[in-house]
Amino acid sequence: MRWPVLIAYDLHMTKPCIITVAITGSGPRKEHNPAVPITIAEQVDSTQAAFEAGATIAHVHVRKDDQTPTSDPERFAALLAGLRKHCPGMIVQ
Repeated sequence: MRWPVLIAYDLHMTKPCIITVAITGSGPRKEHNPAVPITIAEQVDSTQAAFEAGATIAHVHVRKDDQTPTSDPERFAALLAGLRKHCPGMIVQ
């Protein structure tokens, strides 16, 4: 049996916090989760939604067209450019 998870919220927001989002991860693919953002555009949209919800740091990975992980600097540059435009001031790691 699974028990519900209870989350306590500070409704007065008196304690500052840092929210970090890792929207893609290095392994999940669309076949595992259709909602996982793979393309640069999907990652920018997903990160922007998290940014607008209060996230201040984004941990990112980029993928090849076949959804496998890559360290391609051109893809990272394209993602960073999109995040700088749509998420100004967000820290990207």
